Amino acid sequence: MIMETSKRNKWWLGSVLFLSLAFLLSCEHPPEPTCVDVVIKVELTKTDATKGKMDGTISVVAEGESKFFTYSINGAAFQASSKFAGLDTGTYRVTVKNSWGCLGVGDIHVGQTDPCLGVALSATVSNSTQGQSTGTITAVISGGTGYTFSLNGSPFQAGNVFNSLAPGNYSLAAKNLAGCSFTVPVTVGANDPCNGVTVTVTTTVTNPTLAQSNGSITATGAGATGFTYSLNSGAFQSSGAFTGLAAGNYTVTAKSANGCLGTTQVTLSATNPCAGVTVVVTATSVNPTLNTSDGSITATATGGTGFTFSKDGTTFQASGTFSNLAAGNYTISAKNSNGCIGTTQVALGSTNPCAGVTISVTATSTGATIGSSNGSITASATGGTGFMFSLNNGTFQSSGSFVNLAAGNYTVTAKNSSGCLGSTQVSVASINPCQGVTVLVTGTVINASVGQSNGSITVNATGGTGFTYSLNGGAYQAATVFQGLAAGSYTVTAKSSAGCMGSATYTVGSVDPCLNNSITISSTTTASANCITPGTGSIAISATGSTGFTYNLNNGTYQAGATFSGLAPGTYTVGVKDVNNCTKTTTAVVPTVPAGPTFLAAKALVQSRCGGSGCHMNGQTQKGYNFDTDCNIVKFWSGIYGSTVTHTLNTMPLSPQPPLTTAEKQTITNWINAGHGFGN
Repeated sequence: MIMETSKRNKWWLGSVLFLSLAFLLSCEHPPEPTCVDVVIKVELTKTDATKGKMDGTISVVAEGESKFFTYSINGAAFQASSKFAGLDTGTYRVTVKNSWGCLGVGDIHVGQTDPCLGVALSATVSNSTQGQSTGTITAVISGGTGYTFSLNGSPFQAGNVFNSLAPGNYSLAAKNLAGCSFTVPVTVGANDPCNGVTVTVTTTVTNPTLAQSNGSITATGAGATGFTYSLNSGAFQSSGAFTGLAAGNYTVTAKSANGCLGTTQVTLSATNPCAGVTVVVTATSVNPTLNTSDGSITATATGGTGFTFSKDGTTFQASGTFSNLAAGNYTISAKNSNGCIGTTQVALGSTNPCAGVTISVTATSTGATIGSSNGSITASATGGTGFMFSLNNGTFQSSGSFVNLAAGNYTVTAKNSSGCLGSTQVSVASINPCQGVTVLVTGTVINASVGQSNGSITVNATGGTGFTYSLNGGAYQAATVFQGLAAGSYTVTAKSSAGCMGSATYTVGSVDPCLNNSITISSTTTASANCITPGTGSIAISATGSTGFTYNLNNGTYQAGATFSGLAPGTYTVGVKDVNNCTKTTTAVVPTVPAGPTFLAAKALVQSRCGGSGCHMNGQTQKGYNFDTDCNIVKFWSGIYGSTVTHTLNTMPLSPQPPLTTAEKQTITNWINAGHGFGN
């Protein structure tokens, strides 16, 4: 719908475009037209709302005396967007406002659509086999698209087929994203696959051995296909063979692929494989040594095959040999592959391998240093073979050597391969390795700098070997130099590998490394361009009179590099620090690169032609600009150029001064083209 107001006059905007208010240099503006003279044409289009939803839209196209429109619907706040969404059915008034506040109005009605109209849900059914879940329901939707389906409240799915259904009544539902939903009842019938079918079962059997479960039944079904089999109402299996059965009565059931059943009764009788069989067991033995368990029994049997053997009724084993036996009476049983058993009794006596044997032990010792455990004992024995040795009733070992012993008395015991024992007493003497030894400590000192810990003491010791050294009672070290010392008194102790010690006291003095400091410092500089950040100047520092120099600028952090770049024009404090932390400072001046010819010409022109009232000179600031300084001229080059040459901003200079001549505009253009900087 289009609404118009009467039009009497048309006020055209000037050619000046308001591209950037920040650069406006003129205080003059043409008068704005009144809304009586303005016609705003409003054209509206719509999409109707879906039934039950608020999804209607209205789009606005406005034409008139402005390129900047805002829009309002039913008196709501104006917005920049020309589209209104989320609308219910109804009549709406749209108001358009231009940048001057002039209004245009249009009315439009948003209707309603029903996406569910003409849609129907039905189903086709395939019945299930009785007692099974083989039925199928296929949903059919007519007159609509995008539907998903659910059966008996299950989650909705894209597929319209529901399989593996038992006979019964079902509720079929369909819905789509438009909010349409339908439900219909569906019945799946039952078919009886066993009507007229007779299943017969035949079997073959193997009777079990008496008191065992090794019988079997093999069943075969007839009258259908796809049989599975069950024994005594147990789980059905694909095989008709049932094994591991004891004597007794059994019911075998066969079930076809369609669930049709047939049964038969089977009786298994027990057989006795040991009737008339006698198992005879014979054994040989080796008596154990006295108080040990090294005896053995080896048994054999007749009266069958596949014998296993047991001792004193324990677990049967394949071997007839039983080892690690103590003296005593044992019952040995043999069992053949049919389970027939025979037994025999075996008695094991004991022997004493040490009767008449004397073990003699001899030993030598090495004394231990006082306060140390570095003594040793070496023992040997006679009266047998395979000797092992124990110290003070400790664990026996194959070697007769015992080390790391302190001074004292020890008992050494020897045991031969038969377990026969002998012992002897051994004394380990105490030895003083420092008796008559004098350890002499000598050293040199390097004094510490004032307030620092850079002194050192270097020592040497005589009167022994393998010396380690301690400072002021601290941990011993192999190194002969103690570094990082402040001024003060220190005691150095030397200790030899034998533990013999000697000591000496040293004084570390204090010296001032910066006394009579001879550091000299100089610098070279390069000029910096003006009116840019960061600057382009630099300072290179050099120093003599010491070593290990680092450098700083304006009392900042010291650094390894001697050059500082990116500096603006000005005076700087430069400093150096040597390896002893001695410092020296001086000043350096970074000069300014001279102003360039195109800049000087443009500056003279701007300051001469913009000096009147309402301009940007002599302390006056207009529109945020002031051209009293060189850097302000460089900073606001774009505003100068837009006002003097391209006229995309207000014209400069202001009346009554005449406009710039072509030659004056070229002066500005030359500076802009040269880079519009201070040095151009």
